Amino acid sequence: MKKNLLSQLLSTIIPSLIFLIIFSCSEDSNPVRVIDDNFSIEFLGLEGPRINNLIKKDDKLYACASNGFYVKDLKSKEKFKNIALKGKNIEDAVVFSDQEILISYRNIDPKINASPQLWITKDGGLTWQILENNFGGEEIEELVDFERHPTQENIIYGFGRMVLAQSTDKGKTWIPIWGNWQSFANFGKVFVNPVKPNEIWLGGQGALENGYLAHIKDETLVNEWYDLVPNPTVVKKVIFDKLSPQTIYVGWEGELSKSTDNGNTWETLIERHEESHFFMGIGLSDQDPKLVYASKWIKTPDKQDLELYYSKDQGKTWTTKKFPGVDYGGVFDMIVVTENETDRIFVALEKGGVYEIKAKGLLF
Repeated sequence: MKKNLLSQLLSTIIPSLIFLIIFSCSEDSNPVRVIDDNFSIEFLGLEGPRINNLIKKDDKLYACASNGFYVKDLKSKEKFKNIALKGKNIEDAVVFSDQEILISYRNIDPKINASPQLWITKDGGLTWQILENNFGGEEIEELVDFERHPTQENIIYGFGRMVLAQSTDKGKTWIPIWGNWQSFANFGKVFVNPVKPNEIWLGGQGALENGYLAHIKDETLVNEWYDLVPNPTVVKKVIFDKLSPQTIYVGWEGELSKSTDNGNTWETLIERHEESHFFMGIGLSDQDPKLVYASKWIKTPDKQDLELYYSKDQGKTWTTKKFPGVDYGGVFDMIVVTENETDRIFVALEKGGVYEIKAKGLLF
């Protein structure tokens, strides 16, 4: 009797176990979720921390996170690997090569008192050293954003609190070219036009939550805007049309705007001031610059959808694509890379990790 009961029990359990094993293996071997004919999405890892910035260099994707610095080989199914300052907030990085990398640490833990630091590795992350530097002048200052010159690779830019500085020795010495050290303001970002590398755009937020945008050419100020969009706001992203380099897209808190004449005139493409949407991600397809992508983050501890906006007419009209199953979908950074007829869109989320969205067939 006992033997019959055991036999019946096993005959019920074993098929279920086999199904679960097969299903689990199929999930692991094919993590890509197809959304429709145009979009698929794949989770790459790092769920939990805030991902401040992504850097793609060849086949490696680097993530500057609120709990360390990570790297992932995009040709491998291996997860992101922590290679520096585990548990520490990394704002941004300069990847000179797969061996030489500069990262910026800023303390966000209110329980400790720690100065900002620059760290450098010359062996691909096996060992790191603090880089003595003068960012901040006589008193060290947080460096929250790097930008590398697209043609003169020895030149890098660093942005702090309403100050832009330049270094020609890989971060050791810094010379301000806009603003002043120790300014009373919030943080900002810097962007170099890849087609006109003598032109720099920067933006952020002043002390009174007033958003500002500035245009510099040959290290000389061309223009500044402090009321281009309604305040309070902040600049979060600037990108350039490579085929029409006087065309600029700017992501603000509450608005996505565009200029086609190097900042002389502006138009609003998306307005979300009441909702306080931060447009942190913008990208253009190399298939056709008419195809524009944008993404947003909402300042909330609650869950939010992962949404991708795309326009096939340079921002005149937009379609919203939602990606279900992502609980924390607020985008902090976005990279668009075109390969053949597919746009690979890497999104860095707050608490939701890193995803790769593939978009194809949108232009046909």
